[in-house]
Amino acid sequence: MNEFYNVRNIYLVRHCRPEVQDGIHLCIGKKDIPLSERGREHAGQLKSYFLNHNLSSVYSSPLKRAKETADIISDNKFRTMVRNDFAELDIGKWDGLTFDEIKQKYPEEYEDRGSNLENYIVEGGESMAMCRERAMAELHKTIDESEGNILIVSHAGVIRTIISSLLHIDIKDTFDYKIAYGNSSLLTFSNGILSLSKVDYKL
Repeated sequence: MNEFYNVRNIYLVRHCRPEVQDGIHLCIGKKDIPLSERGREHAGQLKSYFLNHNLSSVYSSPLKRAKETADIISDNKFRTMVRNDFAELDIGKWDGLTFDEIKQKYPEEYEDRGSNLENYIVEGGESMAMCRERAMAELHKTIDESEGNILIVSHAGVIRTIISSLLHIDIKDTFDYKIAYGNSSLLTFSNGILSLSKVDYKL
């Protein structure tokens, strides 16, 4: 690794708004939804914001809403490098349902997951703890293979698991932070130590 970079900034950005109906609260995991027009406009604002942040590379989840966000921010200055383990939590059979539908169709499962958010696995999916394990492994691998300041576009669930790991808190406690569309968290890497410097600031 180039020693020129003493302190590296890792910008962890949630993708911008996907093509979903206003006022409808969907449970979206690996369901592949593109950005909305509003989301593309917001990503354009992020492009301007990151223009002078000395980025050396851009990484993304493989899902359209994240990859589109990353591509707009990179603006052809970088090739977006897709990393599958930055994909959103696999929420199994709930994927694409509204939360009202989930409560109606699977009331006991919904309650059980709420009481054991870290380890509960929705049928066909993965637990938040499993997501955290793969996301943190991918994060460290990405840092090791890159230099300088980097940007990673991912998803709310993944970002919560990373916050949970770095702050040594339960995933349920990360809901004190609102991980909004297009918002960023700042990680720093120095002398082999990865730290969370700022959580979910609005850009």
